[in-house]
Amino acid sequence: MQPEHADAVAYRRTADAFRARDFAALEGLIADDVVWHVPGRHRWAGDIRGRGALLAWLASLHEIGFWLREHDVLASDQHVCALSVMGARRPGIEVETRVVSIFHFRDGRQIERWILPEDADAWERIFGVE
Repeated sequence: MQPEHADAVAYRRTADAFRARDFAALEGLIADDVVWHVPGRHRWAGDIRGRGALLAWLASLHEIGFWLREHDVLASDQHVCALSVMGARRPGIEVETRVVSIFHFRDGRQIERWILPEDADAWERIFGVE
C-alpha cells in the first residue's frame, strides 16, 4: 500500500481543522492568495479571495449548522479531489448533498478550490435558500 499523497493529507488536515474550529491550523494550511469558487444564489456564493476573507467565510458557516464529512480524497501532483457529503442541521432544516471539490495546492497549502454539488436545490437549502 502506497502512502497518501502529501496534498491529500494537507486537505484532510484542513477539513479536520475546520470541524474543530481551529483557525490557527487553518491559517497554516491555506495560502495567502487562495481563491475558492462557491456555486449558488445564496449569500455565501461567489469567489472568495484571500486567506483572511476565506477564514471569515468559514467561521460564518457555523451559524447555519454547516457540516462536512469526507467519503474519499484522491490526489496527484496536479490536483486534489475530495468526495464529500456536506449539509446543515439547524431548527427546521436537515439537508445534505454529495459534493466533489477540486483543489490546487502549492507547498502543502490550498491555493484554489472549485465546489461542485450533486443536488443544486439541496445545496441552496444548506445555505438558507428555500
